[in-house]
Amino acid sequence: MDEPRESLMRIGQTSVVNFVSEVATSVFGFVVTIYLARELGSAVLGEYYLVAAVVVWGKVLGGQGIQMATRKRISEGTDQARFFGGGLSLQALAFVLLAAAILVFRGPVNDYLRTDAALLLIVLLFTGLLVWQVRAALEGRHRVDLSSLLGPFDRLLRGLLQIGVVVVGLGTVKWLLTGFAAAEFVTGMVGIALLGLRPQLPTRAQVASMLDYAKYSWFSGLESRTFASMDTLVLAVPVFAVSSSQIGIYEVAWNLASILAVFGASVSTTLFPAISRLSSAENREAIRGLIDDSIAFSGLFVVPGLVGCLVVGDRVLAIYRPEFVQGYTVLVVLVVGRLLYVYESQLTNVLAAVDRPDAAFRVNVVFVATNLVLNLGLVYAFGWLGAAVATTTSAAVGLVLGYALLRKVIAVPIPARELANQAVAAVAMGVVVLAARGPAPAGVPWTVGLVTFGGAVYFVGLVGLSNRFRATVRRNLPIP
Repeated sequence: MDEPRESLMRIGQTSVVNFVSEVATSVFGFVVTIYLARELGSAVLGEYYLVAAVVVWGKVLGGQGIQMATRKRISEGTDQARFFGGGLSLQALAFVLLAAAILVFRGPVNDYLRTDAALLLIVLLFTGLLVWQVRAALEGRHRVDLSSLLGPFDRLLRGLLQIGVVVVGLGTVKWLLTGFAAAEFVTGMVGIALLGLRPQLPTRAQVASMLDYAKYSWFSGLESRTFASMDTLVLAVPVFAVSSSQIGIYEVAWNLASILAVFGASVSTTLFPAISRLSSAENREAIRGLIDDSIAFSGLFVVPGLVGCLVVGDRVLAIYRPEFVQGYTVLVVLVVGRLLYVYESQLTNVLAAVDRPDAAFRVNVVFVATNLVLNLGLVYAFGWLGAAVATTTSAAVGLVLGYALLRKVIAVPIPARELANQAVAAVAMGVVVLAARGPAPAGVPWTVGLVTFGGAVYFVGLVGLSNRFRATVRRNLPIP
């Protein structure tokens, strides 16, 4: 077997490890959210998700660029301990500035959050930034397998702690956030133990190199968070009069859509260090091969997920509580957005990996501006549905621009046949599930059964249609 094929197999196997761990955690998170929704209601969930969204935005503004610079410079293979030390030093400075700003504006921050959570916000920023830095260092050392396990570990521990506080009668936003912070702190400590890299003081040139990369890549983090939570932040603006209950339902719909995109995110995370290394070696043919694979398989679950949401999305939302069914249209629109974004993120990821953060920056600026303007305008006009449409439209704009800019750097192969196979298999699945839905009674067991049956129909159909998919399964799974 030649070296490029072995490389592709290693990457595919790492993606599978990443994906399996993420799916297992997503299923657990799905169960935890159902429990919290049934016990606490959509309004409490809405307040919790709002604080969580602000936490993530704080981490992006104060840490995403540093995290990506740490990952990139460590992935280049030289002076890893110094670059890790540089990343921690820059991160500590950014955290102090953010914490000071929150303390100064504590009153307005609490008013916007609809709960007294400013101090918890600072704690969550500390724990979250710590985890981001440790995972960036692991990924930079090509230990994506270990990094991919930290995320599920964090969410598993978080879910257990949050269920625990509700069981003992402490089902408030503050205690949910406390469980969140405790889980992240433990995860950060575990990550440091797995990393096995003692930070060293960087040189001035190394810090300058990190800042040079971060000044573009921080906006990439802003783009991903804009896609994930700009709509939540806009929905919470008092002038739009969106209730905490509606925010809670919207976030549940978003989380369902995000579960479908787990595999695409796993592919993106896995490919970055590989493409970065190939770029340093100027192996453009191998890079094109990885781009082709990433586009071919990133939508593997989102495509059937979209069809499935059209057919049984309302029944899935009813599992949480009857009030959540009103988010059906929002769910469908958000899944369309997730489908577009899973491809857009692959393209911008490649731009960053081939050391063109300036091009990725251009995509991100347009994406963020489009998303913000559309969210403000469409939420004002149409409420929460407008937020979903704004998020989806900005993903489409980012996809078109990302493709155009990447083509100027390297030829972008489009695996049209593989994408068509997935679409055909998904439509066939939708027809079969729609026929089965009629006689199937309402209730959780029957809904889960319909979803499971639909997934089986899709993958059986795809195996029959796609030689490439069959070959990929044989290469990357332990099948004799």
